[in-house]
Amino acid sequence: MIQTNEWFFALILFSGILGIVVAAILFFMNRNESLSPRLLAGYLVMVALTSLHIGPTFTSFYLKFPHLWRSTVWTTFCAPVIAYLYVRSVLQQSFRLQKWDWLLFIPALLYTLNMLPFYLKSTTGKLEVVSRFMADKTMIAREPEGLLPEGWGVWARLILGLSLLTAQLFMLAKMRRKIIVSGHSIKQNETTFRWLVLFTGFLSFMYIVLIGEHIFHLSKVIDLTTMILFTISSMILFISLSLLARPSILYGFQGWIREPESVLFASGTRMYLENTEEKKSSLTVEQGIAYKEALENHFQHNHPYRKSGYKIRDLSEELNIPSYQLSAFINQEYGKNFNELINDYRVDFMAGQLKGSPDKLQYTLEALAKEAGFNSRNSFFTAVKKRTGKNPSEFFGTRGAALLR
Repeated sequence: MIQTNEWFFALILFSGILGIVVAAILFFMNRNESLSPRLLAGYLVMVALTSLHIGPTFTSFYLKFPHLWRSTVWTTFCAPVIAYLYVRSVLQQSFRLQKWDWLLFIPALLYTLNMLPFYLKSTTGKLEVVSRFMADKTMIAREPEGLLPEGWGVWARLILGLSLLTAQLFMLAKMRRKIIVSGHSIKQNETTFRWLVLFTGFLSFMYIVLIGEHIFHLSKVIDLTTMILFTISSMILFISLSLLARPSILYGFQGWIREPESVLFASGTRMYLENTEEKKSSLTVEQGIAYKEALENHFQHNHPYRKSGYKIRDLSEELNIPSYQLSAFINQEYGKNFNELINDYRVDFMAGQLKGSPDKLQYTLEALAKEAGFNSRNSFFTAVKKRTGKNPSEFFGTRGAALLR
């Protein structure tokens, strides 16, 4: 039987499912293998699982399924780590994690092992533990069923979370100064930076609630579990609505804010990196210059985008550049993703064909769009509208309108 308002429990359930769905879209639709969207997806999964795990404590769910009790304690340790790595990957324009980053997940593993005494109990033993918690919900935060003394889990989460949050705030302050000094305050960068500040602000509020509980014992005035669940649900909704309103925040910063670090050698359209550079997690200015020259020369002379179904993996093989680096380069250099870049080239190719070859006027725009590489009418219309702000008939003029019929 639900012991809280039905609308609140419905909000928890909805936000948890929404977080899982949005995370799946970010991860599996991210064909360009960009790092930061996948980290954001990972964070959404962590907070969604936390919400879906705490929410049923308002019901009799765990009395029916006691084996699921404390099954996601690791998510509350992984969430701040992934949030930190996400913010850092955007600020540093990273395309992969550093090898030492995996050490940050050790607390999650250790705390999961701390719960082994409970996990190894029989069904009857677990049911007895859950029954005690359902009778006195103030025990839930103290976590007495683990190996550590009561309350240590909360302090462990606070120490880890606040340490990483402090690092995030320091990185944001440093980047703000860098953007102002370097003059990289273009619209895309301003939007991305503002998003990271708001994201970090939500995280800060969550820790303020936890600190307030331990110092001022807020649970005497307001149900702490309810406050945490409301904050988590708000976080999921905030991320989801932000991505819907401004999907460009997934592209990160535009331009080469980082300083030159090493020399890159190029041969035609084939890239050869020094062994030391292969170990880097972010693209250098030299890489950006070489990648841009190779890509634009390749597109200008070979027109590979005219192939229907052309993918970033195809371009990666043609230029001998790893797809994850190529994706990061396109985001930084052009402020868009691979598909948008390809479609822009296709639209420009069509415009050039109509302008330079009068005999092309005998073809319909749809036939020309297919020749340019578009595989559907909808993708063609959408690309022209996004590139020019006009419909195909408006952009290509009255002749184009006639050809469209």
